[in-house]
Amino acid sequence: MAAALAGDALIAPNTELAAAVLDALERSYRAAGREFWPTPKVRDFRSWLRELHAEQQLAGSGLPRCLSDIEERELWRDIVTANASHPEALDPATAARLAQRARRVVVEYAIPWRAVAAQSSVETEIFLDWNRQFEERCSALDCVDVDSLIGRIEIPGGGMSWLASPAWRPAARAWLSRQGRALAPVGGARASVSSMHAKSPDAEIAAVADWAARRLASREGFRAWVCVPDLASRRAAVVDAFDAALAAHRFNLGGAAGLAPYAAAGGTPLSEYAPVRIALETLEVGAEVISFARFSALLLSPYCQASDEEQSNAALLDLALRERAPSEASMHAWLELADSTVRSEALAPAAALGRLRAVHMALTRARGARRFSEWLPVWIAALELGPWSQHARWSSFEYQAVERFRDLLASLASADAFFGAHSRESAQRMLRRAAHDTPFQPQTGVPSIWVSSQVGDPWLGYDGLWVTGMSADEWPAPLATVALLPVQVQRAYGVASASFEAQSALAADLQERWRERARECVFSHADAADGRVSTPSPLLPQGAACVYGAAQAPRPRPHWQAQRDTAPALERFKDDVGPPFGAPDRTRGVASLRAQSLCAFRGFAETRLGADDLEQPTPGFSERERGQLVHQALEYIWSELRDSHALHALSPRAQLELLQAGAERALQAVCKRRDPGPTWRRREVARLGNLLGKWLDTERRRQPFAIEWLEQSAQLRAAGLDFRLRIDRADRLSEQAGRVLIDYKTGGAGPDWRGDRPDNPQLPVYALLSPESLTAVAYGKVNAAEPSFVFESERPGIFRPGAHATSLEGAPSLAALLEVWSLRIETLAAGLARGQAEVAPTATACRFCRLQGLCRVPSTLDDEDVR
Repeated sequence: MAAALAGDALIAPNTELAAAVLDALERSYRAAGREFWPTPKVRDFRSWLRELHAEQQLAGSGLPRCLSDIEERELWRDIVTANASHPEALDPATAARLAQRARRVVVEYAIPWRAVAAQSSVETEIFLDWNRQFEERCSALDCVDVDSLIGRIEIPGGGMSWLASPAWRPAARAWLSRQGRALAPVGGARASVSSMHAKSPDAEIAAVADWAARRLASREGFRAWVCVPDLASRRAAVVDAFDAALAAHRFNLGGAAGLAPYAAAGGTPLSEYAPVRIALETLEVGAEVISFARFSALLLSPYCQASDEEQSNAALLDLALRERAPSEASMHAWLELADSTVRSEALAPAAALGRLRAVHMALTRARGARRFSEWLPVWIAALELGPWSQHARWSSFEYQAVERFRDLLASLASADAFFGAHSRESAQRMLRRAAHDTPFQPQTGVPSIWVSSQVGDPWLGYDGLWVTGMSADEWPAPLATVALLPVQVQRAYGVASASFEAQSALAADLQERWRERARECVFSHADAADGRVSTPSPLLPQGAACVYGAAQAPRPRPHWQAQRDTAPALERFKDDVGPPFGAPDRTRGVASLRAQSLCAFRGFAETRLGADDLEQPTPGFSERERGQLVHQALEYIWSELRDSHALHALSPRAQLELLQAGAERALQAVCKRRDPGPTWRRREVARLGNLLGKWLDTERRRQPFAIEWLEQSAQLRAAGLDFRLRIDRADRLSEQAGRVLIDYKTGGAGPDWRGDRPDNPQLPVYALLSPESLTAVAYGKVNAAEPSFVFESERPGIFRPGAHATSLEGAPSLAALLEVWSLRIETLAAGLARGQAEVAPTATACRFCRLQGLCRVPSTLDDEDVR
C-alpha cells in the first residue's frame, strides 16, 4: 500500500498475481473508508516491458517495434513451416511452440548462446538454425520479441517496486534488482496443516469445493487460494464440482448467470466463447462449399434472431430444408434453396436468412489478397450485419468476449508490415488460430475463492489454502526438461525443471511459503482414475490431521445433482393418458399403429406431438430415398411385365433395358424433391440394376402369378380413426385360386407382425383391407445380401419351391387369423383414440427409439433394452 500511495509501479511476475494484488489494494482502500482513490499501477512483467517500450518509441528513440504475441507465434510458425531443410521436425505448430519456449528459457536464464552451441546435437542444430532465422527476420522487419527487452530499455522517472517471488527468472530478477526495490510479502504465523487422501481425482476436487463452501458459510469474508496443477486439462470437471457446491443457482431458469464466489484462473480459448465462435463460423460463408450442418447452425443461431418468433420461423425452415437439402453446397446455392423452400412450403420468412444474405454479399464483394487492415472493416461489417446485429440481447460476458475479439482484430490490423497481404481463406485461418491461441476470462473481479494452476507463491495472505496433487509421484514436480536445449546446459544455468535437486529445493521452499500465507493449509492427493493407489509426498509435514475422513469425504456430483438434492419435495402423481383424438388430429397410417404397439407413449409422442427424428442430409441418396427409388423402379417394371410368364420370357438384353428404364424413371421422380447430382445418379443406376436383377431372379422361383394391382391407396377405419396407407402390390395366383399381398422392404425384415403387441402390424392391416381370396401376405426383402420373401401363408410353395405353410399363430386358416388380427388392430387403434400414453415399451422397443429424453424410461427397464 505504501508503494502504491507513493506512485510506484508494482511489477508482478505474471498476470494472475498482478490481478490479485490490484484487487487486494482496492479492497484495502474500501476497507479504509475511501470512496475514490488513484488507480494503482500494478502490471505483470511482460505487459510492463511492452508498455515501457511503447512509451520510449513514442518519445522518438528509434527503437524497433515489439512483436505482439500473435506476431511472434506466426513468425515462429512461418520459419518452421518454410524450412524444408529439417524434415525430421515435429508438426509445425508443435515445433514452433517448442522453439519459442526454448528461446525464452535461454533469455530468461541468461544462457550464453555459445554454451548452447557447444553441446552439439541434431535438436540443438535445428534450434540454433531456427533461432538464427528468427533474429534475421526480426532485424529485417525492425522488430524485437518482448523477452529481448530485458536490460535493453530504461525505466523512466518515478518509482518501481517488484514483488519478491520465486517465480522470477534470473535475468529478470537481476535487472529488476538494479532498477527498483523488492517488496517482500508480510510473514505470518505458520498455518495449521491438514491432509487428505481421495479415492479419485474427481473426489479430490469435490472435497476442495465442499471445504470452500463450508468455510464461506461459517466465516464471514473468508478468502482462499486453491492450487490445481492440472487445471488446464481438468477445467470442465473443476468448474462442474465448484458449481455444484458454490453456484448451483447459476443453472436455474432465470438465475443470475455468472455470479459465483469462485473463479478458475487461466481462461479458455477465446474461440470457444459463443459470440466469437459464431463470428468465426459466419466468416466462413464466403467459402466455396459449406456443409448443411454449418449452414443449419448459422440459420438457427440465436445470435441471428431478434425474437422467439424469428427463432421459430428459422426452425421451421430448417426442418423443411432437411428433406430436400444436399449434404453441401455454396452459400449462394443454400440461400437460393432456402428461398424456394419458403415459397413452396408457404413458410413465414426467416429473418436470419436475410441477415446471412447480407453477410454473404459483404464478404463476397471483397476479393483477392488484402492486408489485415483491409480485411478488418470487411469482417466487422459482415458480423454487424449478421450475428452481432442483436448485441442488445448480449450478457456482460458476451460483450467482454466480443470486445476482446475486437482487440485481437485490431492487433492483426496494426501489423500490416509484418503480415503482408493474404487471401480471404489464409487471413481467416490466421484469425482462427489467433482466437484459439488467445486465452480469455471474463472480468468478474477476484472472488473469495481463487482456483489457480500455478504452483507458486500466492504472495498475499489468505484465510485458507489448498494444494492438490501432492502425491509422491507428483511432488516434487517430475523433471520436465525444455525440448531443443541440451539438458547439461539447462542444469548448469539453474533451469529448475531440469534438475531433481532444484525441483526438491523449490518444493520445500514453496511449502514453507504456503504455510506462511494462510491460517489453514490443506495438502491432498488422489488415487489415479484407473485405480492405482497414490501415496503422500515425503516432503509433506508428518502427522497432519485429515481434513476429511473416509466416511466424511463428499462424493463427486454434477451441478444438476446438487440442484436435485436441494429441491423441495414435490407431490407425485401418474398421468399417462393424453387428450382423446380430436377433429384436427390426423394419424400417420400404419406408422401410428406400429408406434402404439411398441409403446403407447411412443404412439402418442410421434402421432400427436410430432416428436420425429430430424432428417440429416447426407452425400448421395439417403436410406429413405433409396427405398423410394426401389419402390418406384419396381412399380414401373411390373407395370410393364404384368405376370410371371413375361418375366420368364425376358431376354438378358431386354431385362437390362427394362431395369435401366425403371431406374431412370425412379430417379426422375425422386430427384424432383432433392437431387444429389449427376455422379450420385449414375452410381444409383448401377446399384439399382444389380439389386433389381437379383430380385427378379428371386421372383422367377415363385409359383406362377399375375399382377392384380400396384401401389394402391387405401384407408382403414378402426376405433373411429382413419388410417391412410399404400399397399405396394397384390398378385393373383395362377395355379390355384388365391391372392397374395406384398410389401417391399429394402433393409432387414422378419415376421414382425405376430403377437398381441406386434413390432409392425403393417401386413395384418393390409390383409384386413383386402381379405378376398387372400392366401398369403409377405414382405419382399429387396436387398443385395439376402433377396427373399418373409411371409404368412396357409399354402406351401407359394414363394419358393419346398417352402412350408406357416403356423398362422395357431389359427386353422388365414381367414381365422384375420379375425385375430382385426381384434388386435382395433385394440391398438382404441388406445390411440382415447389418448393412451403410458411408458410401457415391449422388450425391444427402446433399442431403436430416440425418445428416451422425452419419456424418461423407467429405471426398472433392463439396461440392454434401453440401449
